[in-house]
Formats: sequence, C-alpha cells, structure tokens
Amino acid sequence: MMKPSYQDALAYYGVNGAHPGGLSLTKYLLQQERITSTTQLLDAGCGTGQTSAFIKKHYPCSVTSIDLHPTMIKRAAIRFQRENLPIRLLEGSVEKLPFPDGSFDIILVESVLIFTDIHRSLSELKRVLKPNGVVLALEMTSERDLTPAEQGNMRAVYGIDRVYTEGEWVRSLVNAGFTNVDIKLSHTVFSHMYANMEAEEEEMDFTVSRNMEMENKLSEHAQILYTYGNFIGYRVYRASL
Repeated sequence: MMKPSYQDALAYYGVNGAHPGGLSLTKYLLQQERITSTTQLLDAGCGTGQTSAFIKKHYPCSVTSIDLHPTMIKRAAIRFQRENLPIRLLEGSVEKLPFPDGSFDIILVESVLIFTDIHRSLSELKRVLKPNGVVLALEMTSERDLTPAEQGNMRAVYGIDRVYTEGEWVRSLVNAGFTNVDIKLSHTVFSHMYANMEAEEEEMDFTVSRNMEMENKLSEHAQILYTYGNFIGYRVYRASL
C-alpha cells in the first residue's frame, strides 16, 4: 500500500487555508482586484472550498472551483451545500482544465502549481484566461538554489519535482505567455511569522479517526518549515496577458 501524500493528509483532516498566510492573505489579495457581478473567477485547486466560499459570500462574481483530490471535492461540496452557496464545483486537473479558452477574468491558485507539472499548468491557466485577465498565484519559492540533498528532502515530503526560485517562477510565467508579471508579496517562512500579518487559525476536522501515517506526513511538513524557514517561503505572483 502506498504511503499517503501531503495532499492526502490535508484532505483527510480537512485542513483549511493550508497555503502560507491562510485566508487572511487571500482576503488582502482580493481587495486589490476589481471584482464585479460580471467577473468570472476560478479557484484552481480549491481544496476544502474555504476560499471559494469566502469569495461567494463577499463578492458578487461567479465562482467556479476545481480540485483533483476526491476527498477535497467531497468536503467542498458539503461546505457549499451547508452554506447554500451557488458555486460550480468540478473534479479535475489544473494540468488539463475542462473549460473553453478565455473563460475566466481572475484565476486564483493557492499553493497548487508546485504540486503539478508547472509548465503544463501555466499553459492551461493562460489558455482559459480572458484577454486582460489576471492570475494570482501564491506558491512556495526558495530564496536561493537548493542543493540536491535539500531538493531531495522537499521531494520526499511533498512529492514535488523541485522548489523554484523567484527568478525561475517568473521565467516560467513569461515562457507560458504572460506578458506582465509582478511580485505582490514575498516572505520566507520565518519572516512571514514576524511580519505581524493577521493570524488565521487553521481549521481541521477532528471528527475523523486518528491516522498515524497522515499525522506523520503533517509532522514532516512542520519539520521542513522549521528546518528551512530562512530560505523557503512564498511569493504572490500576479500575472496578466
């Protein structure tokens, strides 16, 4: 039997706001954008649906949510039904989005791309974005090139290919066809802790049975943050066509 992935652990315990900064950072980013009743917004890699639900409650736009993990989809569906939110929810991959070209004005991607084939995913995001549309990508970023051993440790915990530097992310976005790429925010794990950003309590589902393999995976994640917190962090990339 295969060991659970980091995403399996997040889904099992229903961890909300697993990306750096949580919902507080998402709220801040959305405030900078023009969102109206005609805005078509995609939450790509929606997880438990926390962000999508917040957007639908506070903005007049149309919200579409997609995630590849079946447990995340179930949790998001329960949330949307419980809160009576008219959000379109689909199970699918960011690497092959089930939408026509030019479908969305804003695409929000929170700690998702690094777990995919980045070049395929960025190509798909560009394809489904409308002219003058915006991608807001909040992604793990290294402050320097990681050594092979460090990349190996990150791969073992997260199942990712590698961690990209800011320059590598920007080049990938430009190569995918985005003409305007801005860095909206940048932090290491540790600098984020001391930035006095509003703390957002991470929600978890404690009604499920304890699972040591899942808990060990979350512990490995915590260990990575403390071990590499000075040179691993995140960037918010705002990319448009």
